[in-house]
Amino acid sequence: MSKGSPKKTIDHVFEEFLDEQKARLSPRTLRKYDDILDLFRSCLEGYWPGHDQEEYNRITATGGTFCGTFGPEELPGGVDEFLGYFMPHKVIAGKETMKAAGTVTKKLMKWLTEKGYVEDAEALEMAEERAGDAARELPAARDVVDLLEAYLDEHAPERYSQEIEDHFTITRIEPGKLWLGPLTSGDSTIGPIPVPREVSRMCKEGWDISGAAVKTPKGWRLMEVWNVSP
Repeated sequence: MSKGSPKKTIDHVFEEFLDEQKARLSPRTLRKYDDILDLFRSCLEGYWPGHDQEEYNRITATGGTFCGTFGPEELPGGVDEFLGYFMPHKVIAGKETMKAAGTVTKKLMKWLTEKGYVEDAEALEMAEERAGDAARELPAARDVVDLLEAYLDEHAPERYSQEIEDHFTITRIEPGKLWLGPLTSGDSTIGPIPVPREVSRMCKEGWDISGAAVKTPKGWRLMEVWNVSP
């Protein structure tokens, strides 16, 4: 946990990072970087990763903010919240923005390493790797949603005896089939659930599918899909 006032706050670091990109980026790409950092800032201000409610209350009571209080050493710890939850679940955006979120965050982590602004080299390395994965997987997850929605438009089950609305973790994948573990309903893994082969090729075990699954005379089927996230 950070104590006292850092020499550089996250706000200062974001501004410095963008200033240094001006020399090599087109105005359009620079705006994209600025947009992604604004989203990252919104995530940090909304969730205060690594800090408790008492600290939030104390700092915000005097008009303080997360990014105006804490320094760059907090950024690696916020990457998973940003790319693993905030972007896929809270941001409505296309594949280009999703890819940019991973790409810009990865470049930010690399820049922090070059500047020596974060002492925890292992945390920076893990955050950079996580961002690289997100640059590939977040756009793919958007494609999976589109493919499943088109598939369910044509194969929506008409008869079923049980329905589960939940977040489901993909626990097993075979060509054209998924097995899903409901997060909160208490049911055991359900499946095999038929999906397009392209979906099973693109998905990975551990990804989250939010939606509704139903038990039909032919087994479990997806009825609605609201979101997919790595």
